[in-house]
Amino acid sequence: MIKRFLYDLSLFALLILFFPKLMIDFFFKGKYRQSILARLYPEAIKNTKKPVIWLHGVSLGETKALSTLIPHMRKAYPQAYLFVTTVTETGYNQAQKLIPDVDAIHYLPLDFSWIIKSFVRMIQPQLLILVEGDYWYNLMREVKRRGGRIAVVNGKMSEKSLKRYHYFKSLFSFVDHFCLQGESYRERFLKLGISPKKMTVTGNLKFDIPMPEMEDLSHFKQELHLEEGDRVITLGSTHEGEEELLMRKIKPLQQKDPHLKVLLVPRHPERFARVKSLLAHYPQTVLIDKMGVLSKCYRISDLAIIGGSFVNGVGGHDIFESAKMGVPTLFGPYMYKQVDLTQLITQSGAGKMLSLEALLPTLEELLYNPHLRQEMGEKGILCGQKAMGSALRTWKEIACMLDY
Repeated sequence: MIKRFLYDLSLFALLILFFPKLMIDFFFKGKYRQSILARLYPEAIKNTKKPVIWLHGVSLGETKALSTLIPHMRKAYPQAYLFVTTVTETGYNQAQKLIPDVDAIHYLPLDFSWIIKSFVRMIQPQLLILVEGDYWYNLMREVKRRGGRIAVVNGKMSEKSLKRYHYFKSLFSFVDHFCLQGESYRERFLKLGISPKKMTVTGNLKFDIPMPEMEDLSHFKQELHLEEGDRVITLGSTHEGEEELLMRKIKPLQQKDPHLKVLLVPRHPERFARVKSLLAHYPQTVLIDKMGVLSKCYRISDLAIIGGSFVNGVGGHDIFESAKMGVPTLFGPYMYKQVDLTQLITQSGAGKMLSLEALLPTLEELLYNPHLRQEMGEKGILCGQKAMGSALRTWKEIACMLDY
């Protein structure tokens, strides 16, 4: 009781501390407008007599990962009630499109005990599946108190997170089993005192995200004003300050080559307007200001440069999606949240980690050497084929946690 009270008090103090920033984001950046009420005052959920499997992923990447488990669940337990929660508006909106074969999609409420207690009572999950983590004390405590079991899938942990979680080891006692992406993450969880019997390395669920169906992309190219003979680079999932760093490096090539076009895809939609203001200096660059088309951009690209890796503090993003499509993939040195993935892509020869200073000569080498691009692309496709199977391995581990 005391621990719960102190936790609620700490959470409330953090909310007060960050309230000015939240208000700036709300009024001036358009963030949280769709989600804030749902997270403070979750709507009533109809009681169901079906056994409930609750899947939770923070945002878009985690939602994509959990989508790979849904077919296995539906096949094995067609009578189950599949309940999905997410935190971000991007994750929620994409969940509606990516996983229509679930029974309900909601925002995860804020982790205050009085809100979570009511929410969990309405759902009464037999199993809570946390994608990549997102450990909330009151959520996990309440699920366990009501007899539910908890699994972490696609689990990972950065060195930075390891240092932080050393102070909160008790959180992991709520988890019945961890399905981890790779051995390096297993070693980090072991350092937190978690029993080896509670951990299995099952691989990265994102490796099993299906390729988009082949479609005629000529209309998409027309929308972007791309012409026959254009060379295309996609800058995917870029962050604040990163766009200009990358565009400055690419601009000398564009000045020499009028057929070199760049598709710029910022990570967060609330930044679209600000990023658009940069494009006056880069006329051969197209801002992609809608969600859900990044894979299309990769498909029509000669090269992909993945953001979140050239500025410190993000830790990198998914470099596998473009590589498995056969697109040579470049990324920066700040990939500390994607250690196993970085190792897989670099060792396979499907992509390269490089500094900002090395970007220009590398682009020159790849853009004007089709044989080298083809070689890297073929290695990416082969890497993607070999890496599949994590969803089935993960499902086999967590299926035994269900009582029906």
